[in-house]
Amino acid sequence: MSVIPPPPIAHSAPVVLDDFRVREAAPNWLPEKNARLLAFTPTRLRFPLIGVALNTSRICSAELAARPADGIVGWGEKPLARMARRLAKLRGLPYWALEDGFLRSVGLGKAGAPGVAIVADDTGIYFNAAKPSRLELLVQGGFGEQDLCRSRALQQQIIEHRLTKYNHLPDYPFSLVPTSGRRILLIDQVMGDYSVSGAGANEHSFHQMLQEAQAVPGATVLVKSHPDIVAGFARGYLTHLAGEANLHVISDNVSPHALLDVVDEVWTVSSQFGFDALIRSVPVKTFGVPFYAGWGLTTDWADGPVARAAFSRRTSRPDLDSFVAAALLHYSRYVDPVSGKATTAEKAIERLIAWRHHALARRGNYLCVGFSKHKHRSVKRFLSGPWSTVRFINSKPDAKALAQADYLVRWGRQEEAAVTNRSARSVPTLRMEDGFIRSVGLGSHLVPASSLCLDRDGIYFDATRESDLERLLLNTNFTPALLSRAARLRQSIIQHNITKYNLQGAITPDYRHLAAGKPVILVAGQVPGDASLRFGLTNSVSNMDLLKAVRAQRPQAFIIFKEHPDMLAGKRGMASDPAQLAQFADLVVGNVSVDSLLRACDEIHVATSLIGFEALMRGRPVWCHGLPFYAGWGLTHDCVSPLRPRKYLTLDALVAGALILYPLYFSARTNLLCEVEDVIEELHGEAPAGPSLLKTALRMMGWS
Repeated sequence: MSVIPPPPIAHSAPVVLDDFRVREAAPNWLPEKNARLLAFTPTRLRFPLIGVALNTSRICSAELAARPADGIVGWGEKPLARMARRLAKLRGLPYWALEDGFLRSVGLGKAGAPGVAIVADDTGIYFNAAKPSRLELLVQGGFGEQDLCRSRALQQQIIEHRLTKYNHLPDYPFSLVPTSGRRILLIDQVMGDYSVSGAGANEHSFHQMLQEAQAVPGATVLVKSHPDIVAGFARGYLTHLAGEANLHVISDNVSPHALLDVVDEVWTVSSQFGFDALIRSVPVKTFGVPFYAGWGLTTDWADGPVARAAFSRRTSRPDLDSFVAAALLHYSRYVDPVSGKATTAEKAIERLIAWRHHALARRGNYLCVGFSKHKHRSVKRFLSGPWSTVRFINSKPDAKALAQADYLVRWGRQEEAAVTNRSARSVPTLRMEDGFIRSVGLGSHLVPASSLCLDRDGIYFDATRESDLERLLLNTNFTPALLSRAARLRQSIIQHNITKYNLQGAITPDYRHLAAGKPVILVAGQVPGDASLRFGLTNSVSNMDLLKAVRAQRPQAFIIFKEHPDMLAGKRGMASDPAQLAQFADLVVGNVSVDSLLRACDEIHVATSLIGFEALMRGRPVWCHGLPFYAGWGLTHDCVSPLRPRKYLTLDALVAGALILYPLYFSARTNLLCEVEDVIEELHGEAPAGPSLLKTALRMMGWS
């Protein structure tokens, strides 16, 4: 398979989740707060967050038609919606027509892609030009400077990040044969779709559009097929003309923006493609009456009863900023599928940007080798996308499997002895590992990860080779906005006592009282033989070696040794001998509150333990006896020199790189790609997950 750039391990774009919020009261044409609404079950299933979008939690089944209600909602103009409308009329209740918003999702709704926007219309619906709609009333109402500023900022975001309605199509330079004439792009649509008849158009409208385009002297006429037509799910009005002279049918699944980059005009009957073109300042000619026609923004050729009626209503001449404000800020209602809460257009766009970035970066066929069975679900959701496949094998991949793979995926620094043939070595290897904020509970207890790191060159704990994280920290331009976000994130982590595993701590002793005035030093134990010790330039230091070295350096200090939670759980060997530890440590602790422990310490000594990073975020001095990912940047006292040049970083730059840009995050509640801030909110207050009997049995049967 040929994989189109960008590379698969492009890390999260530095979307700035700042404190900007637009306080929007629900418009008076929408249902009152907490209104009781009825909807037929298919409508409720199509967009599960209808209640959130309409500021009510009481969306009940319309199949029980006699139940008390304040209003009824239906989807679009289809038969079920007409039934809902008749029910509202019969009961004398207000009715709202619902439809997908203009910036909906990353992927098609029919494929299960969660939507971030819907529209709710009490007057009509935007794609039915035969009747007035709430959008028409909004466009003619006028807007203040705040709305216009927001509109311009939204358009800038849409253009910069190349957003459209569904956002899942590949985006790459689209080549056309050089020509001196105009390049006119005609948009084909699905035959029989209601957006065509609702725009007062029919098959003749498409033929007229084609004839007018072909009559333009010297023009290159292009026809863009609808994805459903290309897939064979539907018929179009123009696609059957492929092969005709001077007519080029584009059946590629490509982003609308890739085509808008290379054409001079867009002609359409009623497709939203025309709205995308307007935002890109590409001239648009319409042959039906889409929602954006008749306002002076387009050249309109439609004629007939529907067109005349619509154009007689659409007498205002808004500029593009005002029209976008009406359509995207006031007509559309936005929700966040991750949090399940209402949100603003700006926040919804940030979510779409992150999802789109992930979807396009994950293109390819992934062959995952040697993964424990309990990891399959988590790994698959991190690698899956509209243009990817994920397959797991436990043994050496054969030639057929390698021929079908674009990437081999391995866990951590798993040895490659099983893959030695030339074909295997020619397939790029990606390495995966738990993120730095993982879960509530241990991975050894089969608790799924909320974050994973995917690295194309190394992995963050391997100091012997450059990793994506090291390169990211070296080369990223950490903007003030990104650093501000990192500072807020760090404060949130401290406030909520967030660590990697977020285990329930035992009763915390008064460390300062026990130290009796001596300096308090923490030595962090690790799992013997752990990959971070083997590849972290530690010279194979053991827990006892580290403890002895710290005691020699700090003979008068009160030294606390913290055992690793996996050792205490008995999952990766036996815990250290208490008698030996007692010779060099004044206190040995287990699953205590890491936050309280770090706050009480004057120094933290680690080989490569993540506790050192958690200590840095809490402002504690850290000594590194190996080279973990956070060492060598001027923030720690380093006993080992990096093998490659590094630079000085601020703490917030390190946090931005390691927690915001490098890992991938998924919501444990909704199973959706999210940001680190979302995971922090989920982890806060969640009860730790211990080893259940079922999980223990699965482990014994080889599940892990």
